[in-house]
Amino acid sequence: MTDDRSPRRIQSVEVAFEILEVLRDAEGATVTEVAEQIDRSPGTTHTYLATLRDQGYVRSIDGTYGVGLFALPLGEYVRSRSRLYQVGKSEVDKLAQETGEAGHLVVESHGREILLYEQFGPDAVGEDLYTRIKGFPRRNLHCSAASKAILAHLDPDRRDSILADYEFVERTPNTILEEDALREELEEVRENGFARNDEEQIAGVRAIAAPIVHEEVVHGAISLSAPTSRIRGEQFSESVPERVVHSANVIEVNLQTPPASGEL
Repeated sequence: MTDDRSPRRIQSVEVAFEILEVLRDAEGATVTEVAEQIDRSPGTTHTYLATLRDQGYVRSIDGTYGVGLFALPLGEYVRSRSRLYQVGKSEVDKLAQETGEAGHLVVESHGREILLYEQFGPDAVGEDLYTRIKGFPRRNLHCSAASKAILAHLDPDRRDSILADYEFVERTPNTILEEDALREELEEVRENGFARNDEEQIAGVRAIAAPIVHEEVVHGAISLSAPTSRIRGEQFSESVPERVVHSANVIEVNLQTPPASGEL
């Protein structure tokens, strides 16, 4: 039996996934460009790329490599089996439709923010931007409303572990860049039951998020984002938070429903 606590790793597997991440982040790259990023020779890098291409996880067009189509059904399979996605999708759709803005369903994994699902209402902005970054695990736990809502409600030991070596990346002039300041805000999030993002991630955009907690475990968060011109004053402090918290509560109730066969 394999011990999950074992520090042993298979380096070639790590390199293969590193290559996929390079191709994803660069939206395509040559052998030389990938080799520079992973600190391997072009010959070794080409061997990795050729192997991944043969397996369908890398494509090649005129010497430029990118992530292959086989990555798509793998990701869709994982998402479709997520219990949070199954019960949260319709509520995100409803939030987006009723408000006209963008609704997001977010989870945390390995100290990164992962967008599980999103929907854009008729008045939503930034769809092109969100589409470009969709599927990228992002270091946004310090500046995303959804991620702050999750981080605030994590087990304290888990939260401390994430923040111990967390890299605070500046997204806008409003981004929190100090751990003490973030922890202070997370305390407010726990008290209020929701988190705010006041142009901390994208200039001109605000967001409100609420954690989704079931059986004392935070499973993710639902958020609404909109231009600053449409979410201000009482909307930013009360009405939108109330609406988003309501959506989170509905999802929490739905999580109590026994899953159908094939769902996790």
